Amino acid sequence: MEKIQMEKTEMEKTMKQRLTIAVLAAFLSLTAFSAMAQDRDHRDHDKFDDNDRRVAHEWYEAHHDHPPAGFRDRDRLEAEHEERLKEGYVLDQDFRGRIHPVPSGLRLPRPPRNQRYVVIGGHVVLIDNGYRVHDVIHLEVKF
Repeated sequence: MEKIQMEKTEMEKTMKQRLTIAVLAAFLSLTAFSAMAQDRDHRDHDKFDDNDRRVAHEWYEAHHDHPPAGFRDRDRLEAEHEERLKEGYVLDQDFRGRIHPVPSGLRLPRPPRNQRYVVIGGHVVLIDNGYRVHDVIHLEVKF
């Protein structure tokens, strides 16, 4: 009788261990899947979406009276430069000299690998390491 009780206790212990292992494995799988999905979302975010444009415009309107470098009147582009700042354009030396960092208060999603956000001539621009433009948010205040 005592032996049967011990075997039953051992079986219960084994079942609890297996259940614990199964729960942990499921948790780890879900965590890994979530991390991969987030990474994929960042890789797929190679264009500005409507929310990015809204956030940038709201930020710009809130900071229009005291704009940081890149958004000041003297940083604006001439008409000929303005026309060239579009998807696919590779920034030449003149444009590269006009690059400013995006202000820390302008909250955009993390860009894809090998890409970054910059400010050029009052616009938020997504460029890659080869200075190719992937997208532009043209900012102008409408009063």
